Amino acid sequence: MYNSIYPIQIKPYVPPQTKKGAVQNNEDEQEAQQSKRSSYDVNRDKSNRPDSNNATNPDGRRNASYTHQQFPNGQKTTIDYSKSKVNIAQILTDFKNTAIAIGSPPNIIQEVEQYLSLAETQSLKNEPNKKIIQSNLKNASNVLDEFISKTLNKKSKVVENWIDALFLQQVDYKSDPETINPDFLVKLPDKNTGDMKPISTSLSQKAEEKQAVENKTATVEIEAPDEEKHKSNVYIPQNEQVRKAFIQGKKYSAINETEKAISAFKSAIDNAHLIGDNKAEGMACYELGVVYDNDDNLEEALKYYNQAHRATDDNNLKAKAYYSMAQIYDDVVYFEPAMNHYFAAISYAGEAENLNAQTKVLANIGDMYAERYDADKTHEFYSVAKNIALETKNNKTMGAIWSRSGDSMTVINDKVNALRDYKASAQFYKDAESPSKMARNYEKASIVMLEIGNKEKSRSLLEKAQKLAIKANDMDYAEKIAGQINMI
Repeated sequence: MYNSIYPIQIKPYVPPQTKKGAVQNNEDEQEAQQSKRSSYDVNRDKSNRPDSNNATNPDGRRNASYTHQQFPNGQKTTIDYSKSKVNIAQILTDFKNTAIAIGSPPNIIQEVEQYLSLAETQSLKNEPNKKIIQSNLKNASNVLDEFISKTLNKKSKVVENWIDALFLQQVDYKSDPETINPDFLVKLPDKNTGDMKPISTSLSQKAEEKQAVENKTATVEIEAPDEEKHKSNVYIPQNEQVRKAFIQGKKYSAINETEKAISAFKSAIDNAHLIGDNKAEGMACYELGVVYDNDDNLEEALKYYNQAHRATDDNNLKAKAYYSMAQIYDDVVYFEPAMNHYFAAISYAGEAENLNAQTKVLANIGDMYAERYDADKTHEFYSVAKNIALETKNNKTMGAIWSRSGDSMTVINDKVNALRDYKASAQFYKDAESPSKMARNYEKASIVMLEIGNKEKSRSLLEKAQKLAIKANDMDYAEKIAGQINMI
């Protein structure tokens, strides 16, 4: 197995904005090839927040004000959401207490607190970003609702509805823990009397202390929302010092506090090494590599990616580390070391039976050959990538691979196969109910049609793309397509 890094002076040669995304199981990102971030982020889809005007209460009737919300035991809160302002500090405190009060297990508590920590960090800034705070609260609410749904064996959105209701109010997003509005206290039924009462701060503190003890006794893995067999896991170390440093590193990395993130992750690495927690050490090394990578300090990034794969026994993490190193060499046009690291990534992804990772790496190799106009190798690697993508039986994964193949076919001037790939990708995305992705494949196919002189077909494809963009409610994209149509 290839397991070394190349000692090269590469920083001056970094092309701006050419990074490809790190190995992730989110198949939508394969086509986008966005700037590299940590593949262990547990960010959820923030686009599915229901429109407040269409909200309904638990019995199905429209209820735009959310005056009452129902908890899993059938009881309702009595919060009047039509009254005065509430401070974000109170919302965060109530959220934590609610998670404990409904009996959430340690892994759920850990995941919720990660999101709340990010929201709290933002709220402490002089000018808090409202969208960042709201998105993290939504993510945390999704976690609790998923736990409630599994417990009750039926769909629940009780926490999400509570958060949505709060978003309709006058929320002060600048944290002030001293400001308490009793109208917004979360009320749960008293287990003895059944009366609705605010969650007791003292009881919550005791529950938190009990939870902290339980957290020390177990190693927790938090699964990100991915339907594939191999899910991205955020590893929460068992040791308190390692766990605290690791979570701090993630928090600072998320808000681009580079120096603080580096310091926190190095502390996590040192402490994990001392206690022999190889998985935590490897994970912290990888995250530190990502921080340096995003900061364009590629020498240090290579060093810690390499250290990550050496420290851990987790084949998925090894694959991610190799993939990240391969991307660096790929971006700075070092063909041989990039290829060696890509093949190592494929090998470890294969050992982990991670089909999504394998397809993505194979597609990257195909792209490398396309950039060198090697048609035979481009076809060869994309053929293998497609075969493995079919094994996933995931329409989004297949749509992404076929679309990327179409892009590479256009690079090597194979317009016939490019059109076939875009058509196939659009069909996969149709089956995945993703009109926006369908539109982009039609747009790319229209460009190929225009290049071969078929203006009528090019216009027809753009008109289809425009309709799909409107269906996806992407009006900016629909307007862009309209401009292209007028130019033909």
